[in-house]
Amino acid sequence: MKVSLIFPRPPEKGTFCGTVKGAEQYYKDKIEFYGFPPMGILYLATYLSKKNFNVSILDQFARGYSIERTLEWIKREDPDILGFSTITTAGTGIISAEISKRVKEEINPNVKVLFGNYHATFNDTRILNKYPFIDACIRGEGEQTLLEIAEKTEKGQGFEDIRGVTYRDNNRFVRNDDRPLIENIDTLPFPDRRLLGNIEYKNEVEGLELSIGKFTSAASSRGCAFQCSFCSSSMFWGKWRPRTPENIIQELSYLEEQGFQNLLWVDDNFTISKKRLLKLSSLIKKEKMDFNWMAEGRVTQSSIELLNAMKQMGCKILSFGVESGSQRMLDWYNKKINLNQIYDAIKNSNKVGIDMILANFIVGSPVETREEIIKTLNLSLKLDIDFPQFHVLGIIPGNWIWDQMVKEKRINPDVCWEVGTAVLPISLSEIMERIKETHRKFMQRPSYISRQIVKTFKSRYRQKAIWQNFKNVKNWDLWNNWKPFWG
Repeated sequence: MKVSLIFPRPPEKGTFCGTVKGAEQYYKDKIEFYGFPPMGILYLATYLSKKNFNVSILDQFARGYSIERTLEWIKREDPDILGFSTITTAGTGIISAEISKRVKEEINPNVKVLFGNYHATFNDTRILNKYPFIDACIRGEGEQTLLEIAEKTEKGQGFEDIRGVTYRDNNRFVRNDDRPLIENIDTLPFPDRRLLGNIEYKNEVEGLELSIGKFTSAASSRGCAFQCSFCSSSMFWGKWRPRTPENIIQELSYLEEQGFQNLLWVDDNFTISKKRLLKLSSLIKKEKMDFNWMAEGRVTQSSIELLNAMKQMGCKILSFGVESGSQRMLDWYNKKINLNQIYDAIKNSNKVGIDMILANFIVGSPVETREEIIKTLNLSLKLDIDFPQFHVLGIIPGNWIWDQMVKEKRINPDVCWEVGTAVLPISLSEIMERIKETHRKFMQRPSYISRQIVKTFKSRYRQKAIWQNFKNVKNWDLWNNWKPFWG
């Protein structure tokens, strides 16, 4: 019994699904890999392998495989079950469907083709209706569901009574009951990164490589305790479920033995529990572990005590979800933060000496004014951060904004479900031009340049990062590297 899992690459071309008058499009000249290991399918593959199933993984995105080369890989693997991790924002459901069709037609018509991850969770019946060669969608957390599918497929049984599955039964779709959450995620085995093969992953921000040494990603929790209106995390993962500090330390020891030195925590919010992080920091210090790591934090959980503990445990890069310079928009996003808390979080991060501070901003909300967009862009110039990251708001199935826009008939869900859409208050071209101009202003300020020089003199990590990037200086593109990011 063989199970093969694929993390697909996005299509070569992306399109803003047309809700803006005179629908605007952008084309990606190339897909750039900013690559960290895909934790979702790593957990799935490891979970199955621990149950004695033969499992293989292809990170098509990281390897840059074409469809033809991917088909060759599938033919060699000859799986009984072929699963795809699909993400709406990247349009990977489209390319996964193209691969699936050809697998059924050219390689093995009897292979069970499954879609999983966010896209399959919120578009399950749409996917099965459009693509008759896809057998089932796994909704939400997938480890136990995929295991049960594998066990029943091995016995020649169907998908009946497998919770968390939507499947095709002749000419009808059956949506089984949701599967209960794994309450204690400490029970999951540590992801076996060796299953990915010899890919050299790197942590990059705007084309600058920031991983010093061997790099990987990890998850210390699942879900989020908050419900921002633009995010699908709480609907996908359910409630926030943390791993214990002791369990995390075990995995860090495992990674240390394999020579990993750099870590990206992929948690939706790494700083939810101050108590947990203080305990984790204490254990890392006790075990004398030495990792450089990056995480996403929340401005309301940015006390000096917490940030200092994070600094001591190896935090080099901290990214905050600032989102907007307008309190009205912050409230509309249900962020439950205010502008003073944003300033305090950045101030405290600098005070404890976090080596690099990033801030994420969202523009292009359906209810946003031009003045509010400008206010958000200008906020990036006022905050003492090292780099701003701007995102055009993507509206996708699974979040409140999607439901609201469908209700108001401002988007057609039957047209836009595969790639998401935007309902922009001003033209996309104007938004992009304003973002690029803000980038230029940000980087060219004398005060910013002087602060960067001082911070670099004080930070061995930044010095190593700069030295490492000199060899890639010809690839730098700080002005034009930005591309819209859905969601």
